[in-house]
Amino acid sequence: MVLVTRESVLALMPHNTLAKIIGEPTHKSIKKLEKELGSNLIAVPCPWGRNKGHLGILQDATVFTQRNGGPFTPPLQAPPTYPDIPPAVSTAQRERLRADNEEAQRAWATYQHVQRIAVNLAADAIEPVYYAELDDPDEGLNDVSIRDLIDHIRQRYCHIAQDDIDANMDKFNEGIDPTLPLAVYTRKQETCQEFAQDANVPISEETMVTTGTKHALQCGGLTQAWREWRRLPADQHTWLNWKSHWTAAFNEQRDISRLTGGTIMSQANAAVDDTQWSSQMITSLDNLANAAVQKNDTVERLVVANKQLTDTITKLQEENAKLLNIIQQMAGHPPRPSPHQQASSRLDPKGYCHSHGYRVTVGHNSKTCRYKKPGHQDEATRQNTMGGNQDNKGWQPK
Repeated sequence: MVLVTRESVLALMPHNTLAKIIGEPTHKSIKKLEKELGSNLIAVPCPWGRNKGHLGILQDATVFTQRNGGPFTPPLQAPPTYPDIPPAVSTAQRERLRADNEEAQRAWATYQHVQRIAVNLAADAIEPVYYAELDDPDEGLNDVSIRDLIDHIRQRYCHIAQDDIDANMDKFNEGIDPTLPLAVYTRKQETCQEFAQDANVPISEETMVTTGTKHALQCGGLTQAWREWRRLPADQHTWLNWKSHWTAAFNEQRDISRLTGGTIMSQANAAVDDTQWSSQMITSLDNLANAAVQKNDTVERLVVANKQLTDTITKLQEENAKLLNIIQQMAGHPPRPSPHQQASSRLDPKGYCHSHGYRVTVGHNSKTCRYKKPGHQDEATRQNTMGGNQDNKGWQPK
């Protein structure tokens, strides 16, 4: 009999409690919570985790696949209580099938405990008022995944300003310091990608690869490494392969520098032809990076929407300033809106998401949803839910 307890799973995790978030959650406080929670999930072994434990239940599915060479794919249902053993197998084969079944049951039980522990730890760290909409009066958070909970908090409270988005892209476009291990650069790029994902302006894997290649060539002396990279089939131009290939290239170049008593940069300056080649390739890669961004429909829509929103806000601010002067002269300061009115104004009375139901924020719908559940339909609307989530049906703002 396979026995996996909540206590035995929790004992594997380095953070039995997460840092408390006092007051309304912010992007910074939620990122800290996710970091502690991610450490816990990685610490619990998982046969489907690609050496990252159970991190796949928290991390964005696209980002997880890019960084680990494949998706997090737990089974959809529990294994059978007893294995299916054909009558003609040997004793050794029979014992192997039983052992495999016990291991599958142990992995499934661990997976179930990890999911509930993750939600409970996060809920304990966040004040209940901020996830009250998800907290069922009878079932509590039993039907809520950790990704659902974090997504709910992000959409309602973790606003990221445009200035911060711009600053993140500036940091993303900073080049490689060849005097440091390449891991410093790749971690910077991945952190920027995570931030952009949180801001709903995702950086694609193609952009990660083309930008990284451009930055590598700017260091000089790596034309041969670029030729080898270019010869790889297109489907191997992944971020995971990029890190492996260019880490080896920089390490080789650093070894050459030690033997010759120079530096990567000094060797590059001595190779005029190399520099000319690098300049041409950098220009080409810039064009590729721009094309990758242009093909990203999500980015295009968000840029247009952001400009429209900025223009509207500017006009409203001008009108509000005029009205405020008139009101102050005639009747003093107007009353401040209540917290409930402020919260309601962020919700879309016509919105609907196939995975999350009727009560969603402005900009969140079936197509733009970042945490889509299995069977999600992008075309679902309030008028045609296509069998989607019925939570908060009939809700209207007060």
